[in-house]
Amino acid sequence: MTTTRALYFTGPRSLDIREEALRQPSPGEILIEAVVSGISAGTELNVFRGLAPQWRQKMDPKTRLFSAEGGSTWSWPARYGYAMVGRVAELGDGVDGLLPGDLVFAYEPHGDHAVTRASSVIPLGSLAQPELGVFFANFNTAYNGVLDANLPLGADVVVTGLGVIGQIVVRLLKKGGQHTIVAVDGVKRRRDLALAGGATHVLDPTKVHVAEAVRDLTGGRGADAVIEVSGAAPALNEAIRIAGYNGLVVAMSWYGGTFESLSLSGEFHHNRPRIVSSQVGAVNPFLGPLWSAERRGQLVREFIDSFAIDLSGFITHRVPLADAGRGYRLLDEADPDVVQMLIDYRRH
Repeated sequence: MTTTRALYFTGPRSLDIREEALRQPSPGEILIEAVVSGISAGTELNVFRGLAPQWRQKMDPKTRLFSAEGGSTWSWPARYGYAMVGRVAELGDGVDGLLPGDLVFAYEPHGDHAVTRASSVIPLGSLAQPELGVFFANFNTAYNGVLDANLPLGADVVVTGLGVIGQIVVRLLKKGGQHTIVAVDGVKRRRDLALAGGATHVLDPTKVHVAEAVRDLTGGRGADAVIEVSGAAPALNEAIRIAGYNGLVVAMSWYGGTFESLSLSGEFHHNRPRIVSSQVGAVNPFLGPLWSAERRGQLVREFIDSFAIDLSGFITHRVPLADAGRGYRLLDEADPDVVQMLIDYRRH
């Protein structure tokens, strides 16, 4: 094979599928033939819409501050995506531990193929449903958020935003033995999925006052922790209201909107909630030196097997690479029927 197809973002809400040369793997690299890749309805949608800060700013690696003075990190056209499942097609020199045909997960952009470092992929072994491997990235993010919450057994927890990551969070909270798990979303299908996955209560924020309803469910206390996964700026403000006195808000989303609704004068000032940013690149430091991203990933691989039935139910839509634009449009329009969108390279 000498050519491949690759997906490019060419501007805000614009994409193109391009045929280009396919290079052979160098020493230490492998060539992956894609089976499926998952489109993220959170981070990736912000990138697709042109809302990610990297389109306008650049982060200084020393200070970790974003600034527009040094230009931007990204420019159009650009490739994106980070949830590819495929099979090893070729091995570069010096690659050990992998064989042609092995199923792997790779943090690689959408396209028929990827050439990447062998050390960067996650072997999926004998995963019964290869497409479930796309959830490796989402599961890492969800599990990281639960670790950042550092919850005691029997806590009262609210999850706002019931996309794929929110659904996984609900199931991990159930597995962890939390007392009250309140799942919040305006889409009935997602609320029903959360109930099936272990939520004790579900709330529709378009019909009830969530903070007040949570007080009713918790004897007036409010939530011990609110795990905010919606990506909607107003939801962060409501999460502050939902948390009880000295409670915790775990902000998992990469917010792409504006924050005119954010209020730091009422509940935030008087109830002393703590707000923690949960970013998947690192593990909660309070867990100590025995915990690492590698250990988290090993556990996630086991979780995928144990939650396989639920995960397979999250996959609602598949599109071939040539029709990827339709998949992005459905996500961009917030189609309530979509939970997980896949690009399926087996379809033409």
